[in-house]
Amino acid sequence: MVWPIMLHLILLDCAIELIPRELRSLKQIQQFCSRRKKQPNSVLLDQTYHGTAMLRLPDQERRGRPDITYLTLMSVLETPLCKAGLLSVHLHLQDGRIIEVQPHVRLPRNYDRFVGLLEQLLETGRVPPKGEPLLRILDTDLANLISSLKRDHSDALTILASENGDLIGPRDLPSIFPSSPTTPIVFGVGAFPHGDLVSSAASLFDRKVALDPDVMMAWHVCSEAVWLYSYSLNVSSDMSIGSTSG
Repeated sequence: MVWPIMLHLILLDCAIELIPRELRSLKQIQQFCSRRKKQPNSVLLDQTYHGTAMLRLPDQERRGRPDITYLTLMSVLETPLCKAGLLSVHLHLQDGRIIEVQPHVRLPRNYDRFVGLLEQLLETGRVPPKGEPLLRILDTDLANLISSLKRDHSDALTILASENGDLIGPRDLPSIFPSSPTTPIVFGVGAFPHGDLVSSAASLFDRKVALDPDVMMAWHVCSEAVWLYSYSLNVSSDMSIGSTSG
């Protein structure tokens, strides 16, 4: 059997953006960018370095945390499910843009190099600038993305991991997966530090679940979902894209 990609992971409201206009003239921002030999409009906003300046921003508690996305991607992109060609990953930014992550991309292990990659992506719209894009900004919005990922399956399941969702243990998560392995699942997880998911995004998901009474980090939730789905399909570490056909 040849399975199309059936688990679609979307990181929602990712705290990824270039330094906004209202902060670019600040002395501490100018000094930081000077050390990096870049202009402020080409540098990623990061709470670690720009926390004091970010106090001037609206919703500052939800912004400037690209490390959340980095740790989550590192947790899922080299799993057996991804290597078997059964996982897709998209990033939904707080400004509404959608980034497609190719499953076979090998991200830098070094966080600073990852930041440089995102800076190039936000400036040019794709990485690398020529050839097959490994990361690219799509001309679509979240609602249309989810609709396309359902692949015209009326039984497709959309799940949102939310601390306000129905509390189910990780072991119980597979019980809500569709019985057919060819039925798509769209799994959304917030990738920002604090606050609530914007209501327009939350309303696009049919089922809302919490895997633990305490707040879990995005990379933990995604790892749980990917591995539990892998077990439900009997996807093992020795599978490859070619071995999904039989």
